[in-house]
Amino acid sequence: MKKLHLIGNAHIDPVWLWQWPEGYQEVRATFQSAIDRMEEYPDFVFTCDSVQFFEWVEESDAALFAQIRSRVAEGRFQIVGGWWVEPDCNLPSGESFVRQALYGQRYLREKFGLIATTGANIDSFGHTASIPQILRGSGIDSYVFLRPGPEEITLESPLFWWESPDGSSVLAYRIPNEYLAPKDDLSEHLEQAIALLPEDHEEYAVFYGVGNHGGGPTKANLDQIARLNDDGAEPQLELSSLRRFFDGLAAGNGSYPTLRGELQHHSPGCYTTHSGIKRWNRRAENLLLRAEKWSAIADSLGARDYPLDELTRAWK
Repeated sequence: MKKLHLIGNAHIDPVWLWQWPEGYQEVRATFQSAIDRMEEYPDFVFTCDSVQFFEWVEESDAALFAQIRSRVAEGRFQIVGGWWVEPDCNLPSGESFVRQALYGQRYLREKFGLIATTGANIDSFGHTASIPQILRGSGIDSYVFLRPGPEEITLESPLFWWESPDGSSVLAYRIPNEYLAPKDDLSEHLEQAIALLPEDHEEYAVFYGVGNHGGGPTKANLDQIARLNDDGAEPQLELSSLRRFFDGLAAGNGSYPTLRGELQHHSPGCYTTHSGIKRWNRRAENLLLRAEKWSAIADSLGARDYPLDELTRAWK
């Protein structure tokens, strides 16, 4: 029987139609909701893809952070991505991508004793060709994304080896339909996702959970999944994780096509608007690199200590 790995998540834009303090509070509320669902549903697994969210909870709610650490150790609070935040994947410099991985994976190792092994930039509007190389260099062997969608780029298969110019590759998966779902009835979401998937593989993954402004899987979602399985629904629905999904693919020894180059384009107009923000971002990147170099020189000459903490905060 075919299997759908259901990935419980809550896509959170820390800033979008609201400012970051609201996103800050939404992260805490969403994580608390995920912990509550774990108490009520012993098979429920929750997935998060932005490391900064954990630091926010650590500094604002020590008790909740301790619960999260316990659930991470159990494997029920899954951490993917491994990057500090989910970024735009076209505009930043190469060094910025590397720092995403450096600060993200370092934090995960220090706080949870692990690193993420699946990359995730679900809502990024395009993906530059160097990403597989950066992922492999930071201990990541797989990647999930949504955009560009089927109407924007035709893929031979939603599962494929994505290869950088240097030959580094990761097993990539374009999730079907959406990364979020209604809070009450999942039927249409699952039907649309299944309709987008080819017939030639036994296992696929589908994301579900209220998102954008946080939320995550609801009691109604989880109750409905249980009912569908009790009714003998096909494909089989499994509350799962991306690691379990990719490990299952590896065990199946499937053959997948190789794609070389970028994954483009979604909403290209976004790259021609608000030029000031883009210019300030590049200026900040250049100034940070310059500050690091001159600070290293000053430290080596004994003029002043290297400001590691300040520069780390600036990069984050």
